[in-house]
Amino acid sequence: MIELLVGMACFVAVFSVVTSVGTMMQMGALACFAAAAGYALLMNRVGAVRPSVSEFVLYALGVAYVILSLFGEADAVPLAIAFLLTIVMMSIIVRSLSLARLLNVGAVVSVLSVVVVVALDHAQAMTALSSGGGQGLQRFMPLGMTPNLVGFVFGACCVLLARRAILTTRWSERVIMSASALACCVFILAASARSSLIGLVAAGAVAVFFEYGFKRTLSRRLVQVGIALVTVICVAFAERVGMFFTRMLELDSSTRGIASGGSGRTELWARGINTLFSDPLLVLFGGGFRSSNTDLIGFSTESSYISILLDSGIFLGTATILIFLYAPIKALKITPPQDRHCSALLLAAAFMTFIIVESIFNRYLLAIGNPASLLSLLILMSLSLQERAAPAAAPAAAAADASDAGAAYLAKSAVNGVSRQPAP
Repeated sequence: MIELLVGMACFVAVFSVVTSVGTMMQMGALACFAAAAGYALLMNRVGAVRPSVSEFVLYALGVAYVILSLFGEADAVPLAIAFLLTIVMMSIIVRSLSLARLLNVGAVVSVLSVVVVVALDHAQAMTALSSGGGQGLQRFMPLGMTPNLVGFVFGACCVLLARRAILTTRWSERVIMSASALACCVFILAASARSSLIGLVAAGAVAVFFEYGFKRTLSRRLVQVGIALVTVICVAFAERVGMFFTRMLELDSSTRGIASGGSGRTELWARGINTLFSDPLLVLFGGGFRSSNTDLIGFSTESSYISILLDSGIFLGTATILIFLYAPIKALKITPPQDRHCSALLLAAAFMTFIIVESIFNRYLLAIGNPASLLSLLILMSLSLQERAAPAAAPAAAAADASDAGAAYLAKSAVNGVSRQPAP
């Protein structure tokens, strides 16, 4: 039931950008989280685990947002309270669901999101992929999402789907997950979300070199066939392929091209830093939740990290950024290198790497209105608890995840105290 409610919350958040029902969907997502947390408490499913450093930082951030909002923009107070309550509810949820199950929930939500987009906006995607030339690029924006949000959401979905495609032992599930991951890549390309492509490359590098293993990756027959096909296509249609990607990614554009300063982002980043240091109080405490919005400061920061610093100040903002930066390292520490390729936590580090890299260029890291941000917060908080839970609780958690390909490792290592996630 907890998994179902968490999945519903993240899936409902997919529709939070739809103009006519966006606010209602955001409230519905929070209601699902509240139901999941309430059910976990009523059914005594919450593990007795002390708060982690990451949780303390997020709690402090939420409280600071509420206090700052009370002295700033009145309209931001409900949003700040909603953020704080979401963090509290997530703290309860991650003590009732193992990290492996949260990752599985994310994969299911990803498949459903792909199905919805394909069903409702497949024609728009084809138009975006075929646009260009004299008419210019028509970027893919399903359900009213901005192109940057498309890249953020479906880039995160791609990593979660790839994890399940690798771990599952059922061919039917592998086909579904692989096809859905491919669809996510098509959405990103159709949206011309180049920052997400950079994030996926970084996530792929972490997965290949630190999680699955370079030699093991190249030994897979499917990868070998894929490399061969891509090579043949690129050689046979080199000019057309080059023109297609140049057009889709607008590499020659004066505003989005290679020489455009990251589509003008570098100038905006400098402006954001100047704004931060223009006021001593802003440097110390920040301006409060969403105080870095475009309509308040007159420009878009185009970076989650600059937005965090403007909203929460240099000290609390830096602490928040650091807990995200440490998350991939923590994910790699959970399992020994020789067992990561079969662990149920495979690609957890790659997922957080994508979130970190992509957030350099977009402002969704601490949002609660889209599924990728919600899942990243859940996974971050769950990762932070891995070394704090009681070792005795781990065998039950490992047994509960026996359907995962890495369950055998978890069950074995739980006895030695390697994996210490509380039992669901």
